Amino acid sequence: MSCNISFRRYRRPFVKPLRTAHGEWSVREGFIVRFERGSTIGYGEVAPIPEFGTETMAAAEAYLQGLVVSGRLPETVTRLNEFPCCAFGISSASTDSASTPRRDYRVAALLPAGRAVINVVKSKIEQGYTTFKWKVGVEPIAEEQAIFLELLKLLPPGAQLRLDANGGLSFESLASWLVLLQEHRQQIEYLEQPLAVGQESRMADCADSFHVPIALDESLNSTEGQRWLVAGAWQGPLVVKPALMGDRDRLIKQLRPVVEKVVLSSVFETAVGLENALHIADQLPELKRAIGFGTLNAFADDLMKLSPEPILSAVNRTQLNLNELWKKLS
Repeated sequence: MSCNISFRRYRRPFVKPLRTAHGEWSVREGFIVRFERGSTIGYGEVAPIPEFGTETMAAAEAYLQGLVVSGRLPETVTRLNEFPCCAFGISSASTDSASTPRRDYRVAALLPAGRAVINVVKSKIEQGYTTFKWKVGVEPIAEEQAIFLELLKLLPPGAQLRLDANGGLSFESLASWLVLLQEHRQQIEYLEQPLAVGQESRMADCADSFHVPIALDESLNSTEGQRWLVAGAWQGPLVVKPALMGDRDRLIKQLRPVVEKVVLSSVFETAVGLENALHIADQLPELKRAIGFGTLNAFADDLMKLSPEPILSAVNRTQLNLNELWKKLS
Protein backbone atom coordinates (compact mmCIF):
# COMPACT_ATOMS: atom_id res chain seq x y z
CA MET A 1 0.00 0.00 0.00
CA SER A 2 1.44 3.37 -1.06
CA CYS A 3 1.89 6.06 1.60
CA ASN A 4 4.17 8.88 2.68
CA ILE A 5 6.70 7.50 5.20
CA SER A 6 9.23 9.53 7.16
CA PHE A 7 11.18 9.16 10.39
CA ARG A 8 13.27 11.27 12.75
CA ARG A 9 15.88 10.31 15.31
CA TYR A 10 15.94 11.30 18.98
CA ARG A 11 18.64 11.17 21.63
CA ARG A 12 17.66 11.66 25.29
CA PRO A 13 20.12 11.79 28.22
CA PHE A 14 18.70 10.40 31.44
CA VAL A 15 18.37 12.89 34.30
CA LYS A 16 20.23 10.29 36.35
CA PRO A 17 21.82 7.25 34.70
CA LEU A 18 19.78 4.11 35.24
CA ARG A 19 21.71 1.59 37.33
CA THR A 20 21.06 -2.08 36.66
CA ALA A 21 22.89 -5.38 37.13
CA HIS A 22 24.55 -4.71 33.76
CA GLY A 23 25.89 -1.25 34.60
CA GLU A 24 24.73 2.30 33.94
CA TRP A 25 22.52 3.45 31.08
CA SER A 26 22.93 7.17 30.42
CA VAL A 27 21.37 7.93 27.00
CA ARG A 28 18.22 6.65 25.27
CA GLU A 29 18.11 6.71 21.46
CA GLY A 30 15.45 5.79 18.96
CA PHE A 31 13.28 6.93 16.05
CA ILE A 32 9.79 8.32 15.58
CA VAL A 33 8.05 7.05 12.44
CA ARG A 34 5.31 9.03 10.66
CA PHE A 35 2.86 7.50 8.16
CA GLU A 36 0.54 9.66 6.08
CA ARG A 37 -2.22 8.36 3.81
CA GLY A 38 -4.61 11.02 2.58
CA SER A 39 -5.95 12.80 5.66
CA THR A 40 -4.84 10.01 8.04
CA ILE A 41 -1.58 10.48 9.96
CA GLY A 42 -0.09 7.94 12.35
CA TYR A 43 3.00 7.85 14.58
CA GLY A 44 5.05 4.95 15.87
CA GLU A 45 8.23 4.61 17.90
CA VAL A 46 11.24 2.42 17.11
CA ALA A 47 13.34 2.12 20.27
CA PRO A 48 15.97 -0.65 19.98
CA ILE A 49 17.82 -2.18 22.91
CA PRO A 50 20.33 -4.59 21.30
CA GLU A 51 21.26 -6.01 24.72
CA PHE A 52 17.68 -7.34 24.87
CA GLY A 53 18.02 -9.11 21.52
CA THR A 54 16.61 -6.40 19.24
CA GLU A 55 18.08 -4.87 16.12
CA THR A 56 20.76 -2.19 16.51
CA MET A 57 20.15 1.50 15.91
CA ALA A 58 22.12 1.28 12.67
CA ALA A 59 20.10 -1.69 11.41
CA ALA A 60 16.83 0.01 12.34
CA GLU A 61 17.83 3.21 10.56
CA ALA A 62 18.78 1.34 7.40
CA TYR A 63 15.47 -0.56 7.45
CA LEU A 64 13.44 2.62 7.93
CA GLN A 65 15.37 4.38 5.19
CA GLY A 66 14.40 1.56 2.86
CA LEU A 67 10.73 2.21 3.63
CA VAL A 68 11.13 5.92 2.90
CA VAL A 69 12.62 5.13 -0.48
CA SER A 70 9.95 2.56 -1.39
CA GLY A 71 7.03 4.59 -0.03
CA ARG A 72 5.15 1.38 0.75
CA LEU A 73 4.23 -0.59 3.85
CA PRO A 74 6.48 -3.64 4.15
CA GLU A 75 5.10 -7.13 3.80
CA THR A 76 7.64 -8.18 6.43
CA VAL A 77 6.21 -6.11 9.29
CA THR A 78 6.11 -9.20 11.55
CA ARG A 79 9.79 -10.07 11.10
CA LEU A 80 10.34 -10.36 14.86
CA ASN A 81 13.63 -12.15 14.46
CA GLU A 82 15.48 -9.33 12.71
CA PHE A 83 13.54 -6.11 13.25
CA PRO A 84 11.14 -6.40 16.22
CA CYS A 85 11.33 -2.71 17.16
CA CYS A 86 10.78 -1.58 13.57
CA ALA A 87 7.84 -3.98 13.34
CA PHE A 88 6.29 -2.47 16.47
CA GLY A 89 6.78 1.14 15.35
CA ILE A 90 5.56 0.52 11.81
CA SER A 91 2.48 -1.45 12.87
CA SER A 92 1.62 1.20 15.48
CA ALA A 93 1.94 4.07 13.02
CA SER A 94 -0.09 2.32 10.34
CA THR A 95 -2.98 1.11 12.55
CA ASP A 96 -6.04 3.21 13.29
CA SER A 97 -6.38 3.45 17.09
CA ALA A 98 -9.13 6.06 17.21
CA SER A 99 -11.98 3.59 17.70
CA THR A 100 -10.47 2.01 20.84
CA PRO A 101 -11.54 3.76 24.08
CA ARG A 102 -8.70 4.86 26.35
CA ARG A 103 -8.61 3.52 29.93
CA ASP A 104 -7.07 4.41 33.30
CA TYR A 105 -4.13 2.34 34.61
CA ARG A 106 -2.44 1.89 37.97
CA VAL A 107 1.29 2.55 37.64
CA ALA A 108 4.15 0.89 39.50
CA ALA A 109 6.66 3.38 40.91
CA LEU A 110 10.20 2.82 39.62
CA LEU A 111 12.68 3.06 42.50
CA PRO A 112 16.43 3.73 42.19
CA ALA A 113 18.94 1.02 42.99
CA GLY A 114 20.91 1.03 46.20
CA ARG A 115 20.37 3.17 49.31
CA ALA A 116 18.87 6.02 47.32
CA VAL A 117 15.65 4.00 47.36
CA ILE A 118 14.88 4.90 50.98
CA ASN A 119 14.25 8.59 50.42
CA VAL A 120 12.57 8.10 47.06
CA VAL A 121 10.07 5.50 48.28
CA LYS A 122 8.87 7.86 51.01
CA SER A 123 8.00 10.43 48.37
CA LYS A 124 6.31 7.84 46.16
CA ILE A 125 4.18 6.63 49.09
CA GLU A 126 3.06 10.21 49.78
CA GLN A 127 2.05 10.52 46.12
CA GLY A 128 -0.24 7.50 46.47
CA TYR A 129 1.68 4.65 44.80
CA THR A 130 0.93 1.15 46.08
CA THR A 131 3.13 -0.95 43.76
CA PHE A 132 6.90 -0.45 43.62
CA LYS A 133 9.73 -1.80 41.47
CA TRP A 134 13.31 -1.93 42.77
CA LYS A 135 16.46 -2.96 40.91
CA VAL A 136 18.62 -5.59 42.65
CA GLY A 137 21.90 -7.26 41.76
CA VAL A 138 23.56 -3.83 41.66
CA GLU A 139 25.18 -3.56 45.12
CA PRO A 140 26.84 -6.33 47.17
CA ILE A 141 24.11 -8.77 48.18
CA ALA A 142 24.48 -8.32 51.95
CA GLU A 143 24.13 -4.56 51.56
CA GLU A 144 21.14 -4.87 49.25
CA GLN A 145 19.34 -7.26 51.54
CA ALA A 146 19.82 -4.93 54.49
CA ILE A 147 18.34 -2.08 52.43
CA PHE A 148 15.51 -4.39 51.38
CA LEU A 149 14.51 -4.99 55.00
CA GLU A 150 14.50 -1.24 55.65
CA LEU A 151 12.41 -0.72 52.55
CA LEU A 152 9.76 -3.24 53.61
CA LYS A 153 9.24 -1.41 56.90
CA LEU A 154 8.34 1.77 55.00
CA LEU A 155 5.72 0.22 52.74
CA PRO A 156 2.07 0.88 53.65
CA PRO A 157 -0.30 -2.05 54.35
CA GLY A 158 -1.26 -3.86 51.17
CA ALA A 159 1.62 -2.45 49.12
CA GLN A 160 3.45 -4.79 46.75
CA LEU A 161 7.15 -4.81 45.85
CA ARG A 162 8.65 -6.08 42.61
CA LEU A 163 12.37 -6.87 42.61
CA ASP A 164 14.08 -6.74 39.21
CA ALA A 165 17.48 -8.40 38.73
CA ASN A 166 17.73 -7.99 34.92
CA GLY A 167 19.14 -11.52 34.69
CA GLY A 168 22.17 -10.52 36.76
CA LEU A 169 22.09 -12.91 39.73
CA SER A 170 24.14 -16.04 40.18
CA PHE A 171 22.31 -19.17 41.27
CA GLU A 172 23.80 -18.79 44.75
CA SER A 173 22.59 -15.19 45.01
CA LEU A 174 19.15 -16.20 43.77
CA ALA A 175 18.87 -18.88 46.46
CA SER A 176 19.88 -16.34 49.11
CA TRP A 177 17.25 -13.89 47.91
CA LEU A 178 14.51 -16.53 47.78
CA VAL A 179 15.17 -17.61 51.37
CA LEU A 180 14.72 -13.99 52.45
CA LEU A 181 11.71 -13.31 50.22
CA GLN A 182 9.92 -16.38 51.61
CA GLU A 183 9.80 -14.66 54.99
CA HIS A 184 8.04 -11.60 53.51
CA ARG A 185 5.90 -13.27 50.89
CA GLN A 186 2.80 -11.11 51.38
CA GLN A 187 4.69 -7.93 50.46
CA ILE A 188 6.39 -9.40 47.37
CA GLU A 189 4.54 -9.45 44.06
CA TYR A 190 7.41 -11.18 42.26
CA LEU A 191 11.14 -11.44 41.59
CA GLU A 192 11.79 -10.47 37.97
CA GLN A 193 14.26 -12.30 35.71
CA PRO A 194 16.81 -13.29 38.37
CA LEU A 195 18.87 -15.51 36.03
CA ALA A 196 20.08 -15.00 32.49
CA VAL A 197 18.10 -15.93 29.38
CA GLY A 198 18.33 -19.68 28.79
CA GLN A 199 17.98 -20.61 32.48
CA GLU A 200 14.18 -20.60 32.53
CA SER A 201 13.85 -24.21 33.73
CA ARG A 202 16.09 -23.45 36.69
CA MET A 203 14.05 -20.35 37.55
CA ALA A 204 10.85 -22.39 37.33
CA ASP A 205 12.26 -24.99 39.72
CA CYS A 206 13.24 -22.24 42.18
CA ALA A 207 9.78 -20.69 42.05
CA ASP A 208 8.21 -24.07 42.82
CA SER A 209 10.64 -24.86 45.63
CA PHE A 210 10.45 -21.52 47.45
CA HIS A 211 6.85 -20.55 46.56
CA VAL A 212 7.97 -17.11 45.45
CA PRO A 213 6.66 -15.97 42.05
CA ILE A 214 9.37 -15.42 39.45
CA ALA A 215 8.58 -13.26 36.42
CA LEU A 216 10.16 -13.50 32.99
CA ASP A 217 11.28 -10.32 31.22
CA GLU A 218 14.38 -10.58 29.04
CA SER A 219 13.48 -14.21 28.33
CA LEU A 220 10.42 -13.05 26.36
CA ASN A 221 12.35 -11.12 23.74
CA SER A 222 13.32 -12.53 20.34
CA THR A 223 11.42 -15.10 18.31
CA GLU A 224 12.45 -17.92 20.65
CA GLY A 225 11.14 -16.00 23.66
CA GLN A 226 7.64 -15.94 22.19
CA ARG A 227 7.18 -19.55 23.34
CA TRP A 228 6.76 -18.34 26.92
CA LEU A 229 3.64 -16.40 25.89
CA VAL A 230 1.79 -19.63 25.12
CA ALA A 231 -0.86 -20.44 27.75
CA GLY A 232 0.59 -22.79 30.38
CA ALA A 233 4.21 -22.36 29.32
CA TRP A 234 5.17 -20.20 32.33
CA GLN A 235 3.44 -20.19 35.72
CA GLY A 236 4.63 -16.79 36.93
CA PRO A 237 4.09 -13.23 35.68
CA LEU A 238 5.16 -12.15 32.19
CA VAL A 239 6.76 -8.72 31.95
CA VAL A 240 6.03 -7.62 28.40
CA LYS A 241 7.83 -4.68 26.81
CA PRO A 242 5.64 -4.03 23.75
CA ALA A 243 8.16 -1.80 21.98
CA LEU A 244 10.59 -4.73 21.73
CA MET A 245 8.14 -7.42 20.65
CA GLY A 246 7.18 -6.84 17.06
CA ASP A 247 3.88 -6.33 15.28
CA ARG A 248 1.28 -4.74 17.56
CA ASP A 249 -1.81 -6.64 16.43
CA ARG A 250 -0.01 -9.96 16.56
CA LEU A 251 1.16 -9.18 20.11
CA ILE A 252 -2.40 -8.36 21.24
CA LYS A 253 -3.58 -11.77 19.99
CA GLN A 254 -0.68 -13.49 21.78
CA LEU A 255 -1.39 -11.79 25.08
CA ARG A 256 -5.14 -12.42 25.31
CA PRO A 257 -4.87 -16.07 26.50
CA VAL A 258 -2.30 -15.15 29.20
CA VAL A 259 -3.48 -11.63 30.06
CA GLU A 260 -3.90 -12.33 33.79
CA LYS A 261 -0.15 -12.90 34.02
CA VAL A 262 0.86 -9.90 31.91
CA VAL A 263 2.63 -6.80 33.22
CA LEU A 264 3.11 -4.21 30.47
CA SER A 265 6.43 -2.44 30.92
CA SER A 266 8.28 0.58 29.59
CA VAL A 267 11.55 0.78 27.67
CA PHE A 268 11.85 4.52 28.40
CA GLU A 269 9.84 5.65 25.40
CA THR A 270 8.74 9.10 24.31
CA ALA A 271 5.04 9.99 24.40
CA VAL A 272 4.67 8.23 21.03
CA GLY A 273 5.89 4.88 22.32
CA LEU A 274 3.85 5.28 25.49
CA GLU A 275 0.62 5.77 23.56
CA ASN A 276 1.56 2.93 21.17
CA ALA A 277 1.99 0.57 24.14
CA LEU A 278 -1.13 1.73 25.96
CA HIS A 279 -3.22 1.10 22.87
CA ILE A 280 -2.34 -2.56 23.42
CA ALA A 281 -3.49 -2.32 27.04
CA ASP A 282 -6.73 -0.65 25.95
CA GLN A 283 -7.59 -3.79 23.98
CA LEU A 284 -6.92 -6.12 26.92
CA PRO A 285 -9.68 -5.29 29.44
CA GLU A 286 -8.69 -8.23 31.66
CA LEU A 287 -5.28 -6.64 32.28
CA LYS A 288 -5.27 -5.94 36.03
CA ARG A 289 -1.65 -5.66 37.19
CA ALA A 290 -0.07 -2.22 37.64
CA ILE A 291 1.75 -1.23 34.48
CA GLY A 292 5.50 -0.61 34.59
CA PHE A 293 5.47 2.90 33.18
CA GLY A 294 6.78 4.82 36.19
CA THR A 295 9.41 6.25 33.84
CA LEU A 296 7.84 9.52 32.74
CA ASN A 297 10.29 11.75 34.64
CA ALA A 298 13.46 9.94 33.56
CA PHE A 299 14.36 12.71 31.10
CA ALA A 300 14.45 16.51 31.27
CA ASP A 301 13.30 17.14 27.69
CA ASP A 302 9.81 17.86 26.36
CA LEU A 303 9.20 14.58 24.53
CA MET A 304 6.82 13.42 27.27
CA LYS A 305 4.15 15.88 28.40
CA LEU A 306 2.68 13.71 31.15
CA SER A 307 3.80 13.89 34.77
CA PRO A 308 4.38 10.67 36.73
CA GLU A 309 1.33 9.77 38.83
CA PRO A 310 0.04 6.58 40.49
CA ILE A 311 -2.88 6.54 38.03
CA LEU A 312 -2.23 7.13 34.34
CA SER A 313 -5.61 8.47 33.33
CA ALA A 314 -7.43 8.34 30.03
CA VAL A 315 -8.16 12.06 30.37
CA ASN A 316 -4.50 12.96 30.73
CA ARG A 317 -3.61 10.81 27.74
CA THR A 318 -5.72 13.09 25.55
CA GLN A 319 -3.12 15.80 26.26
CA LEU A 320 -0.49 13.91 24.28
CA ASN A 321 -0.10 15.75 20.99
CA LEU A 322 2.09 13.46 18.91
CA ASN A 323 2.23 15.91 16.03
CA GLU A 324 3.76 18.55 18.33
CA LEU A 325 6.36 16.03 19.45
CA TRP A 326 7.17 15.27 15.81
CA LYS A 327 7.76 18.95 15.09
CA LYS A 328 10.15 19.23 18.06
CA LEU A 329 12.41 16.61 16.44
CA SER A 330 12.85 18.63 13.23
